Amino acid sequence: MRPTALALALALAPAAARANPLDMYGFLSRSTSLGGAVTADVGDVSAGYYNPAGLARLRAFRAELGYLHAAPSLTTDGRDNGVDATRGVVGGLVAPGRIFGLPFAFGLAVHVPDERLSQVRALPQTQPRWELYSVRLQRLYIAASVAVSPWRWLRLGVGLVFMASTRGGFDISGRISATQPANSALTHGVDADLTAVRYLQAGAQVDVSADVTVGAAFRDEFRLDTALAANLDGQIFVGGINDPRALVVPGHYGLRSHVLTAFQPRQAVLGAVWRIAPALRVMADLMWVQWSRYENPTASLDVDLDLTIPAGIPGLRQPTVPQPAAREAMRFSDTFVPRVGLEVVTPVGRHALAFRLGYHFDPSPVPAQAGLTNFIDASRHVAAFGIGITLRRLGAALPGTVTLDVHAAMQLLASRSVVKADPNDAVGDYLATGTVLNLGTTLAVGFE
Repeated sequence: MRPTALALALALAPAAARANPLDMYGFLSRSTSLGGAVTADVGDVSAGYYNPAGLARLRAFRAELGYLHAAPSLTTDGRDNGVDATRGVVGGLVAPGRIFGLPFAFGLAVHVPDERLSQVRALPQTQPRWELYSVRLQRLYIAASVAVSPWRWLRLGVGLVFMASTRGGFDISGRISATQPANSALTHGVDADLTAVRYLQAGAQVDVSADVTVGAAFRDEFRLDTALAANLDGQIFVGGINDPRALVVPGHYGLRSHVLTAFQPRQAVLGAVWRIAPALRVMADLMWVQWSRYENPTASLDVDLDLTIPAGIPGLRQPTVPQPAAREAMRFSDTFVPRVGLEVVTPVGRHALAFRLGYHFDPSPVPAQAGLTNFIDASRHVAAFGIGITLRRLGAALPGTVTLDVHAAMQLLASRSVVKADPNDAVGDYLATGTVLNLGTTLAVGFE
């Protein structure tokens, strides 16, 4: 019975949101097919995510548009958990120029899910969920960046990523008839607002020699929460509202809810690229991810009830408000993610054909789930492959370039056994594993 209950729970209740799809699946086909190891090498629209300094490499306007589709097959005890696929349009633009005589560029990078702009679900901490997948990846991403090259060998960039935090509440007041509900008279008001939330990203690229470039990038921590408040003030009538003999109980009910709906850990990356030959380059990155600041996403509830019970009525007393369950500490661990990439570019007349390979290992930050919580995750090996073709000078209407890139990446999640300390745990022990197939394409147009 336990494996069946676990599979059903996972299928019916995906996880709450945790960051953005670019962290999990990459941004644009070239960078994704290189395993994301492009901190020192990126020089296209994807620099708006990987390292904004790379925007300053461009000397002409460039626009890119693509599509991403990632299909997870995540299982517990061999049963598919029905985690949603991630699909969406990706792209952006780079507009270079000069400022105070120095090369300068502005970039815009976006990911727009094709089913919904965002999704939020709040679940109890005992509910099994794939913590780093599912609705975590159903999120709109918008980044605006600028870059400058003060010297030929140095590029610096900074950017902001935008999201919105929800605050709101509603108030109800009036008279409620317990015996004649149709005669109740209530008024209500609703107040809600979206508050802009931004986080910083920055980076640098340094040409150490003609063949070697090193890079560094930083993405700050990001938290997105939803806070709701409800208040009910009025009088409860036992009997007719206009009956002077009716029992009247004045009261107040209040509810405060706070949910952490998205979290991106602080990240720092160091990388290098070695151009071994004009047609061959090798790149490597090492990323530090500060998962240790991750908070329990379970909703925090604060409830208060105050009823004025008339004196002299035996057996009538104010109900006891249940205390909210204590939230378990997450105890996530910081991780280090190594990435490597290889690119071979073959000239075909004035055009070019590129072949790419990439790999990265992403250790799981989630500790053993032996207690009440069931945040499911496993370390992932990610192998990627890509092909790109660049066509140059196609005519007077397009004297620049047209590039079509495609990529395929496979995530292999290592099997992970979850063993509960309590043999009577309602969920029980289980084995988690899975794969995720990530496919995408990008069309880029560069002008001269």
